[in-house]
Amino acid sequence: MAKALENQQWNTLIEVIQRSYQIKKHVDFFRWQQDDVTRVFPHDVLIAVWGDFNKGLLNYDVSSNIPGVRTHSLRESSTQADQLMGDLYQRWLANNERWYRINNFSMANDGDDLPDFFNHQLSEIHSLLVFGVRDIRGNNDCLYVFMHKDAEFPITSSVLGMLMPHLDAALRRIESLEVEGDEDDLSDYPVQGLSDREHEIIHWVRMGKTNFEISMILSISPNTVKNHLKRIFSKLDVTCRAQAVATYVPPKLN
Repeated sequence: MAKALENQQWNTLIEVIQRSYQIKKHVDFFRWQQDDVTRVFPHDVLIAVWGDFNKGLLNYDVSSNIPGVRTHSLRESSTQADQLMGDLYQRWLANNERWYRINNFSMANDGDDLPDFFNHQLSEIHSLLVFGVRDIRGNNDCLYVFMHKDAEFPITSSVLGMLMPHLDAALRRIESLEVEGDEDDLSDYPVQGLSDREHEIIHWVRMGKTNFEISMILSISPNTVKNHLKRIFSKLDVTCRAQAVATYVPPKLN
């Protein structure tokens, strides 16, 4: 059973990597990160920061399922953001340019470790994972900062080692979001960060269907429906079906 589960996880990882090749624009990356990457690498916020860290000339891109945590919001706090990223970058260098985690902290309270920018929006964040990519030729190093609500960041080095080169390559193929209006194209996509399948699941929950009935309608197993619901509850920050139905915002129709 454990071996079968392990094989399934690796098959999922390969599928996620293959889908990265289809990314052509920022909304594609956002969908891939929200729907696919989080399946093998759970996290709530990804901040990509690149540039000349020694001179403090940094650029930002944010992908997040937390309301209000967006690229333009971070740029409004650029002084504190630069301070935070510079500190994380120095820690990465001190760690021989290997990825590292910071667990069991509060973004709002642990000001000695992290500046308190976004202390309201990110008050539920309690762990970070920092992955750096050195760019010697272009002097344009990149830092990927993953944030998670759990006290300990859940990831294995084998998954990270296989996934990150593809995530880095995908993000380098697309233009960054330059102004606030550029994020309008993303606002309609993940309504509350849900994938297309999760929208289907919650739709039928709203119709009063049981897990078994939903599994029959969608031709999937009841256990798969149950797992999707767990992800939906986590993304909507609820604990039961009734709360999910009350919180859910259906996507806009074109």
